[in-house]
Amino acid sequence: MKALVLAAGLGSRLSRWTPALPKPFAPVANRPVLAWVLDHLDTAGVEGIGVVVPSGSLALYEKAFGTRTMAGTPVTWLAEYTALGTGGSLRDQSAFFAGAPAVVVPADIVSGVDLAALIGHHARAGAAVTVAAVPRDGEMWEGDVLIPDPDMLGRAAAYAFKPHPRAGTRMGSTGAWVVDPAVLPYISEGFCDFSSEVLPRLTGLGLTLGLFAAGEGVYLRDIGTPAKLLTGNQEAVRGFTPAAPLPLSGPAPRVGDGARVGAHVVIGPGARVGPGASIVGPSVIGANAELGAGAVVTASVLLPGARVPAGARIDSDVVGTGEQALEALLAYAPFGGTE
Repeated sequence: MKALVLAAGLGSRLSRWTPALPKPFAPVANRPVLAWVLDHLDTAGVEGIGVVVPSGSLALYEKAFGTRTMAGTPVTWLAEYTALGTGGSLRDQSAFFAGAPAVVVPADIVSGVDLAALIGHHARAGAAVTVAAVPRDGEMWEGDVLIPDPDMLGRAAAYAFKPHPRAGTRMGSTGAWVVDPAVLPYISEGFCDFSSEVLPRLTGLGLTLGLFAAGEGVYLRDIGTPAKLLTGNQEAVRGFTPAAPLPLSGPAPRVGDGARVGAHVVIGPGARVGPGASIVGPSVIGANAELGAGAVVTASVLLPGARVPAGARIDSDVVGTGEQALEALLAYAPFGGTE
């Protein structure tokens, strides 16, 4: 089976840094979140990966990630010429499916879902779409939910897009799907959101909606807002992510005399920490970032290339510009394999 990554969104919730820093480049422990997604797909044993990106960014992505993952899986960059939404992207890439199901994931979630097991479940269930889901408290969960079919194990009776009011305990969608091409004709022309416009209609169309129970405690971190980007970085350096952060290759960071670096701190290559500065974890100092003398960083992220003046105090924040971050990250590309 092949995999499709949906990476053509505008990233409007990260507008502090986008569009200068495309959302798939938002760094988690110094590596773009898309690199984490590609690493995760390698665990599924897929035969190839297609990544849908805005047409004007094809060269940028090819330069940054190459045409193979770190494990050698082929990567194809697929152009989207106008914003189509998740459903429109799937319909637009019908040729990529080549008549067979594909596992589909977003480009902004670090996930521990067992994708190989999801693929196996889909093959056994014979569903049109299978959604990986985890138990969630319906009073607190803000995402989409699935209602399990009481008569058919491994299937859903209904799919609800961000239901309100929320009540009871249901299964929350992780954003990972296996999609059969038989669904594509039911996606409307133009912009279409798969979660809100297609999945809730499936059972009414007589199509089977599979439900893969990914299990309790599965790691799932959407980095699509500033607060979630901060949390995702903090969780990565504390070892909560399903895989340990991979360091970027490059010159060792320089730490000045009298500087103090606490536990759960990642400092990227080429970074400079001034004399007497202090870094309290969980924090990430981005590649090529500069922390001035006597500055104090607590539970924060300095994006790659960020500059913090001497004596400044940063607490629970994400600092830096999109332009700085992209320029610094590209200095350490490619993030995938090369060919």
